[in-house]
Amino acid sequence: LRARLRGGILSKAKRGELRGPIPIGFVYDPNDRVVLDPDIQVQRVIRLFFDTYRRTGSMLATVREFHDQEIAFPRRVKRGPRLGELVWGDLMHSRARQIIHNPRYAGAFFFGRTRTRTGPDGQTRVVRMPRDQWILLPNIHPGYITWDEYEENIRSTTTGRTTARMRRRAAQIVGGVRRARDPRYCRVL
Repeated sequence: LRARLRGGILSKAKRGELRGPIPIGFVYDPNDRVVLDPDIQVQRVIRLFFDTYRRTGSMLATVREFHDQEIAFPRRVKRGPRLGELVWGDLMHSRARQIIHNPRYAGAFFFGRTRTRTGPDGQTRVVRMPRDQWILLPNIHPGYITWDEYEENIRSTTTGRTTARMRRRAAQIVGGVRRARDPRYCRVL
């Protein structure tokens, strides 16, 4: 039974019809096709993100520019009573990295980027798979960048420019948001 279910999932994935979570900037239409978010403001901010990244060539500089210009970045609530609601907040370096590395923004469908493995100790682990083992179908739906731009973004981020020091600096740019959430730094009044 499990093999049949897995076979059905893989069959849908190979056709690019498997429905799953999609990143901000996209929604499903009534026919279950991925389309650009109908909210024009969301589209503008995503395009501004890629324009800024193209101009600066750096996720850190992109995050810094969004913060300096006080540009809010959208996200959708994934759990709770506000499920699916659009909220705006600071652009974090981790979010910028997710966007740059997500093939959906180039109009591609992908499946199998990670796999769940159970170790000998019984614990499950998420393992990142090499790209040649993904199901990857370019140009399945509209995107914000071209496939060539996506490839160039991946090449530029894997050249070693992003270091731990740069990631720490990116966390500081947002004005101590992480520190404000850390109970060690919160005062009780």
